[in-house]
Amino acid sequence: MDADDEFADATLRRMVREIRPEWNLRDVAAADEGTDAVYFVTVETPQGSRECVLKVCEFLDPEAFRPEPHLMALVERRTSIPVPGVVGAVDDHDDLPAPFFLMDRLDGEVRENEASDLPVEAVERLAREAGRNLGELHGVGDFEAFGPVRLARDADRSGSGAEVDGRTVTVGKAGVASWRAHFERIADANFGDLHDRFADLEAPLRAFVEDRLDALDREFDPVLGHDDYRLGNLLVDATTGETKAVLDWGNAHTTEVQYNLVLTEQYFSGWAPHDDPRRERVRAALREGYETTSDLPRPPDFERRRELYLATMRLFPMVWFSLWYGNASETVREEIAEKHRRAAGELLD
Repeated sequence: MDADDEFADATLRRMVREIRPEWNLRDVAAADEGTDAVYFVTVETPQGSRECVLKVCEFLDPEAFRPEPHLMALVERRTSIPVPGVVGAVDDHDDLPAPFFLMDRLDGEVRENEASDLPVEAVERLAREAGRNLGELHGVGDFEAFGPVRLARDADRSGSGAEVDGRTVTVGKAGVASWRAHFERIADANFGDLHDRFADLEAPLRAFVEDRLDALDREFDPVLGHDDYRLGNLLVDATTGETKAVLDWGNAHTTEVQYNLVLTEQYFSGWAPHDDPRRERVRAALREGYETTSDLPRPPDFERRRELYLATMRLFPMVWFSLWYGNASETVREEIAEKHRRAAGELLD
C-alpha cells in the first residue's frame, strides 16, 4: 500500500470494513486533488477484486460533508445523471474519522481548467449534457428555501426537501426564503474578499450589480443545484465530449435555475469574454440540453438578470485568484488577471 498521508492503512482498512465487513483492503493510493481526503482503493470481495473511492471528511464541516453520499444516491435513483454508485456511508462513528463513504470508481478523465483547450464540439456536447442533467436535477425534491443542503438531523427545518434511504435531505439553518436575500449574501461575501490586484474594480462592479438587483424583486422557486458543475468535477471522454460521471456533490446548495445555468456557462466557456463565439456555443448548448428535461421561461427581465449574475460571478476568480492560479508563473498570472479585467470591462462598458 502506498498511502502515506493523513490516515494509516489500518484505519482505512477498518473504514472499508465498517461499510462492508466481508471486504478486505488490498491497495490504496491517495488522490492528488481534493479538499477532503480521497483515496483510490482496491478491495477484495467475495465476488472478486473491485475498484472504489473512499472519501473522508477533512476540510468541510461534518454537517456540510454528510449529505454528499445521500445526494448521490438520490440523484442515481431519481434521474439519469451518471454518478458513481454509493457502496455505503457512515455519518458518525465513535473512533473512526467520520463522516466517510465508499463509492464505485468509474472510467473517464478529469480535465480541470481545460475548457478552452478541448475541441469546441466536445465542449458543446459536454454543455448540452450538463443542461440536460441540470434540468433533471432541478426537478428533484420540493425545497422551501435557498441555502446549503443538509441532512434533516443537522437542520432546524422539516417538511421540505427529498427522502432517500430513510434520511431527509433539506436546507440548513442558514437558508432563506428570498432569492434576492441569498444572492446578496453571495455578492457581499465576494466583494469583501477580492484579491488586492483587483481592488480598483470593486466600486464599479458593485455599482453595476446594485443597479440590477431589482431583477430579483419577485418570487423564485428554490431548486436542488450543482453549483460546482465544471470539468474538474466530471469524468469525461475528452475526444467525444461524453460525460461519464458527475462528481463532487459535497457542500451542495439550493439555488435559482438561471443562476445555476449561467455559472455552468462560465465554467464550460473557460471564463471567456462575454462576446466570445465559444461562449455563445456553450450557452446555446446548455439551453438546448436543459429544455429537453425542463422548462426555461424567458421573462422580460431574463437578460438583465443574466448581466447581474455574470458580473457577480466574475468576482469568483478574482477572489480565489491565489488558490486557482497559485501554481502558475507570475507571467501567466498576469495574463490571466488581464483576461478577467478585460471581461469585467466589457460588462461595465
